Amino acid sequence: MALIFAGPWAAAQVPDTVAQLSLEKSVITEQKRKPMVVNSRGVSGEVNVNKIAAIPSFLGNADPIRFVRLLPSVSLNTELEGGLYMQGSDHAHTLISQQGVPIYGATHLLGLFSVFNTAHFTGMRFETSSGKEPRLGGMIDMRLRDTLARRVNGEVSVGLLNAQGTLSIPLGSKSALTVSARRTYINLLYGNWLKYADYPLNYGFTDANLTWLWKPGKNDSVWVDLFGALDNGQLHGGILEQIQGKWYNALGAVHWKHYFPEATLKQSVYATTFGLNPVINAFNITAKMDSHIRDYGYRGNLKWKNWDFGAHFSYYHVQPQNPYSEGHQNDRANDGSVPVQHAFETILSAYYSRDLGYYLQAKAGLSGSWYLSPEKKSWWGLSPEVKLTANFMNAGKLDFSYAIKRQNNFNLGITDVGLPLEFWVMAGDVQAPQWAHNFSMAYNVNWRGVSVSAEVYYKMLRNQLEYVGNFMDLYNGAYSLESSTRRGKGRAYGVNLMVQKSTGRLTGWVSYAFSRSLRTFDGDFDGLEYPSKHERLHELDVVATYDFGKVDVGATFVLASGTPYTRPSAIYVLGSRLVCEYGEYNAHRLPAYCKLDLSVNWYIRRTPKGKTGLNFSLYNALGNKNALSYGIHMKPDFSAYTFAPFVLNMRFLPSLAFFHTF
Repeated sequence: MALIFAGPWAAAQVPDTVAQLSLEKSVITEQKRKPMVVNSRGVSGEVNVNKIAAIPSFLGNADPIRFVRLLPSVSLNTELEGGLYMQGSDHAHTLISQQGVPIYGATHLLGLFSVFNTAHFTGMRFETSSGKEPRLGGMIDMRLRDTLARRVNGEVSVGLLNAQGTLSIPLGSKSALTVSARRTYINLLYGNWLKYADYPLNYGFTDANLTWLWKPGKNDSVWVDLFGALDNGQLHGGILEQIQGKWYNALGAVHWKHYFPEATLKQSVYATTFGLNPVINAFNITAKMDSHIRDYGYRGNLKWKNWDFGAHFSYYHVQPQNPYSEGHQNDRANDGSVPVQHAFETILSAYYSRDLGYYLQAKAGLSGSWYLSPEKKSWWGLSPEVKLTANFMNAGKLDFSYAIKRQNNFNLGITDVGLPLEFWVMAGDVQAPQWAHNFSMAYNVNWRGVSVSAEVYYKMLRNQLEYVGNFMDLYNGAYSLESSTRRGKGRAYGVNLMVQKSTGRLTGWVSYAFSRSLRTFDGDFDGLEYPSKHERLHELDVVATYDFGKVDVGATFVLASGTPYTRPSAIYVLGSRLVCEYGEYNAHRLPAYCKLDLSVNWYIRRTPKGKTGLNFSLYNALGNKNALSYGIHMKPDFSAYTFAPFVLNMRFLPSLAFFHTF
C-alpha cells in the first residue's frame, strides 16, 4: 500500500495566492531532491519519510521500520521476525521511540508491520549508537510534526490489505490537531495465502495516533501525544493445536520545548506500556502466559552553548512471562505465580563539544546511572563517551568514537519469529545489568549527487542473557525462568558500506554488510564461542526508484546469509511427553535468503496541494520459498515427525491500493 504525504507546508503563512503557490512548489521540490537517507555519520542519519512511499514493502504497505531493515547496519529480518538486530546486537539493544518515548512492542504480528503510521510523523532519526539512552545498541526515533497546519489537510489510503488515514486540523492560530488511524482486514482476501508451515493464520490489528500541537509564543512548543494499538491473532495446526491471543501497545506523553536566548530546554513526561495475553493449546493442555511492561518516566535536555545536559528517570512495572497451565495428568502444571517486578532507573549526563582547529572537532561526555532492581539491589555506573571528527571538506569526514553503554532490561521469549510470546524482564537476580564497550570508525563523502558511507565497529558485550526454553517446557515440567536462560558474554564486529544516488530521476542505494555476532555462555559450554541466533555473515541490499512523472516505480532486492540454528540429535515420545535431545548449539545455518519486491505508483492527480493515484505492489516477485526457521513437524497422533524448515506460504502476492492526499 502506498503512502503519500501532505505535510503542514501545504499552505503559506500569508494570504497571498501567488506566494502560497511558490512556497508550496519550492518546499515540495526540496523534498523531492532530498535523499532517501541523509547520512551524517557512517550509515546513521535522517530518513526522508516522504520517499518511503516509493519503496516496496509487504503487500504494498509502506512502513518505516521495514525501510530501516534495508540499511546496511541492520541485519535482515524475515517476514516472521519483529526485532531490529543492529550491528550484531540483540533486538532489545535497539531503542525504538516516538519523540524520545520508548516503544516496547514496535511491530505488529510477525514483524509484517510496525506500529507507526508514517503519515503521522515528519521524520525519522536513525543512529547506530543510542547516545545517552540506556541501550547497548542503536536507536530509531519517529519525530512528531513541529509546524502548525494552516488549513485542513491529510491523506487516505484504501487497499486490499488495510485502510488508513491521517487528518491535520488547525485549531485557531496557535494550535493544531493531527489524527491517524489504521485497520487491517488481511484474512478477508489473503486468508488462503497467509499460512505458516501450511497452518492457517488469522490476524488483524487496529492502531491510532492523536497529537495536539500548541505554540503559545514564538519561544514555546507543547505536544500532547497519545497512541494505542490492539492486535488479535490465531495460528492453528501442528504440534501446537492452537496459539491465540491479544496484545496491546499504548503511550501517553506531554512534551515541552522552550527557547532561551542562548539555550534550548526540552522536557517530556510519559507513560508507555506493552502487554501480551497469549493462550496455547496442545496435547489437551491449555497454557496461558500473560506478561507486560509499563514505563513511567521523565526526560529533560538542556543545550547551552557547547554544553549538553540530560536527565532521565524511569519507574518500571514489569510482569515477566507468567505461565499458568491446566489439563496435566500429574503435578507438572504451572501455577502462574511469577511475581511482578518493580525497578527504578536514574541517569544524569553532561557532554561538551568544541572545535579544535585543523579540521578537528571533539565531543566528550559522561553519564552517571543508578539502578534499583526488583530485589532492592543497587547498581551504580559511569558511562564515558568520546568522539573525534576530522572534517576534510570535499574529501569527506572521518569519525572515531568510543563509549561504555549500559542497559537494565532484557527481552526474552520462547520464539524469535514475532509470535506474541516474547516478554521483558528487569536486571537483578536473573542477571546483573548488561553493559558494553563500543568502538567505531565512520567515513562519509559526497560527490556530485552520490554519497559514500562506511562504518567499522567492534563491541564487547557483558552480562548477556539468552532464552533457551521451548514450548515443551510448559508441558513437560514446571516453568522456571532461571533454568530457561543462559548467561554469558559476547562480542560483535563488522563492516557496513553504502553508496547512495540522491539526484535525478533514478535514486536509491546499494549496501553491503559483513557482521559477526558471537556469544560465550557460562556452565557446560567449556568456554566455547558460538554464533548468536540472529547472526548473518553477509547481506546485500539494493534499493532503487525511478520517477517518470505520472508514474514512479520502485524495487528492493535482498540477498543474505542464513542464520544459525541448533539441530536435534534425537527426538522421541515418552508417554505423553515429546523429548528432544539437541546437538551442538547453533552449529547449522539456514539456506541463504533471497527476495525481490516491486511497486508502481500511478498518479491520476499530482499537484503541490495533493496527489491521487493507484499503487500496485508485487511481494516476492522471484517466487522464492525462503526458509524462516527449522522446527519439528509432527502429526497430532505422534505417528510421524520430521525436522524441516518452516516457510511462510506467500508467493507472488500482488496488492492494489488507492491513495489520496489533500
